[in-house]
Amino acid sequence: MANELWLAGAGSGKTHKILTNAIQVIEGGGRVLVVTYTTNNQAELRSRFVELYGKSSERFVVKGLFSFYLEDLVRPYQGVVFPQRIITTAFTEQNPHIKPGTKLYLKNRGEKLADGSVNPLHYLTPCKTKAYTGLLAKLATLVAKLSKNAPAKRLSEIYQRVFFDEVQDLVGWDYDVIKSLSKEMPSALCCVGDFRQTIYTTTFGHKAPQTPLQKIDYFKALKFEQYSMPKNRRCIQAICDLSDTIHPGLYDKTVSDVTEIPEAVAHHYGTFIVKQSQVSEYLAVFRPQVLRWSGSMGKGYLPMNTHCYTFGSSKGLGFDRVLIISPEKHLKFLGGDLKVFDKDKTEESRNKLYVAVTRARYSLAIVVDDKAAASMPYPGWENVEPRVQRSKPLRPSVVFSNNI
Repeated sequence: MANELWLAGAGSGKTHKILTNAIQVIEGGGRVLVVTYTTNNQAELRSRFVELYGKSSERFVVKGLFSFYLEDLVRPYQGVVFPQRIITTAFTEQNPHIKPGTKLYLKNRGEKLADGSVNPLHYLTPCKTKAYTGLLAKLATLVAKLSKNAPAKRLSEIYQRVFFDEVQDLVGWDYDVIKSLSKEMPSALCCVGDFRQTIYTTTFGHKAPQTPLQKIDYFKALKFEQYSMPKNRRCIQAICDLSDTIHPGLYDKTVSDVTEIPEAVAHHYGTFIVKQSQVSEYLAVFRPQVLRWSGSMGKGYLPMNTHCYTFGSSKGLGFDRVLIISPEKHLKFLGGDLKVFDKDKTEESRNKLYVAVTRARYSLAIVVDDKAAASMPYPGWENVEPRVQRSKPLRPSVVFSNNI
């Protein structure tokens, strides 16, 4: 049995799969660790575990990524680099060694001192008791090297299964950590994620792997067995088909597991265009969740006090109906320009569109300027009295197609 990489698409039920797999290990007498990046996901994993297992268990441990690095990989063996105890972390979105607002590096922040020893100011704050989060994976890799991979050996004795959730958000040195762990845990690691949903990154810098293909190739080089989870338990097939066009050719075709349309939404499902002048009426009739690229978009036509999420903050959520307010680049793509993302330096814009589209279960409405509505390849919505239909099995013949 080899270590595993699960490519879990939006709505695929990855959390459920992690938990059911974890419960099997626990019932067999083992211990499980789940490492994930966001605090929201940590809370969800713990609550969902109790729902499935019926109670909490000391054999099921959930940790944030930075806590895991510090508590399990660095601090137990930090004596090989620093004698003073590292108490906690200092969160860093940007490189702490560059003077804010400039490209100038601060003095005496290099990796090594003049005598060749490790420079504590490269990894730690001036008090030498806090580790920069953006350099924790690099520090963990150094500790592993100098201690002959002692942290990984220790971890293999404590846990029979270690999951890395939201693995798409890992970059650079994070993968060196996985490499060191895989040497001592050749069948205990399971990395789960969807590289189409990379919204956050764990650190700064340009160390590879950075792109989805680089990351997948890295796992292949480590001999991870790759598994696909293309079934979508959230979205109808029409929305799945649209989401598949955003990252063409890189992933298995998404197959909807939604077989019936509930009576409450059966009168309006599929993908639609909503003119800006119609937004208020559309919101009043269907009450969709509004998602927008930024907090400033839509102010000219959204009713006051409309509850909105940004594309990024909607990650992990799902709604029966969604109305999206996108930037011009997204509208060009949705209008048929499939090459609009090709020259982007990062995948951020493409990925955020994928996240927004896949939040919708039954209906996805796209806001466009009134004059541009006729050029979009989706049916327009007109403010007519909805007619409720009886709930019935969903058939492809009655789903609005996405011809882009």
